[in-house]
Amino acid sequence: MTSQNQKIVFRRAGVGDLPGFFALFSKTIQDYFPEYPAKTRKYFLAKEYSPLAVRAQLKAKEIAIYLALASGGAVGYLMVRPITGGVTLAVWLAVDKDFQGRGIASRLLRMWEKEARQDGFHKLHLWTDKRNLRFYKSRGFVYVGKIPQNYYGADDYLFYKTVQPPKEKKYLSHA
Repeated sequence: MTSQNQKIVFRRAGVGDLPGFFALFSKTIQDYFPEYPAKTRKYFLAKEYSPLAVRAQLKAKEIAIYLALASGGAVGYLMVRPITGGVTLAVWLAVDKDFQGRGIASRLLRMWEKEARQDGFHKLHLWTDKRNLRFYKSRGFVYVGKIPQNYYGADDYLFYKTVQPPKEKKYLSHA
């Protein structure tokens, strides 16, 4: 069955989804993020986003992972962090090359937005590289500016999206 014919299922990841997630995550970190040197990408996989670290963060609700799944496993993901003060931050977003152009990344962003709104967040933040500027603008994100040589030396482009008015009672519950 070709990728175009496969049914895609979307859901928030649980601990049981981590092996499938890591198969795609490892591949995409190595192949899709050339703005980071190879040694930095290895560090991400061995330390900061290792299976052990991600499992602990997921269980502690320090991150959420939204998945797109096909018969062969994970084909897309969005990892986010609740920050504080009503803001949540996208950390990683990728879709397997064989499944790109099918609206998967857009659907993952919509899932994040819907859940963020339900949880009382009022702003979505994300950093990206120059390849994705048009994509995020076309999905309602507002471009703030470029920070050269930011995280891990990569040029970062900051975006935000307001999803609802801020509510003190809600954002203080996340502080």
